[in-house]
Amino acid sequence: MKPEINIALMNAAQEILTRFSPLIEDEYEQSRLNSWGALILISAIKFNQSYSSLVKENNNIINWLTKTKQIYSKELLREIDQIQVEEGLEQSVLDEQNQLLRAILVKAHKEVDSRDDIDVKRDCLKLLREMHSHRKVSDLIGLLKPADS
Repeated sequence: MKPEINIALMNAAQEILTRFSPLIEDEYEQSRLNSWGALILISAIKFNQSYSSLVKENNNIINWLTKTKQIYSKELLREIDQIQVEEGLEQSVLDEQNQLLRAILVKAHKEVDSRDDIDVKRDCLKLLREMHSHRKVSDLIGLLKPADS
């Protein structure tokens, strides 16, 4: 992960909010620019969190797949066994690994769904919901609502 991106986002937000926004006389346009500045600031803050979230998510998927390994088909077992876990990966490589793990998890979910084991199904759905919640943008919705509502 490159800290320069985080710093650049913080600087851009600071410039927008403190330097350019006060120069705009139209209140509506100033409000729009402030919203963009706030979104950039949140992006800078969330940038570091996204890396640790990916690491955690990848580990959760690997742990769950390993824990439930005995119930999968031979084809899926081969894919699971090919997973290489490495520490300190760059964000782009970590994201690629995450996409691979998600694809394997979807296949595992299909196999789990055809079984009668309620606990394994529940655990799989819990993991899928957790992964989905990492992709939400609900924390930005508050910024987009009008101030008087």
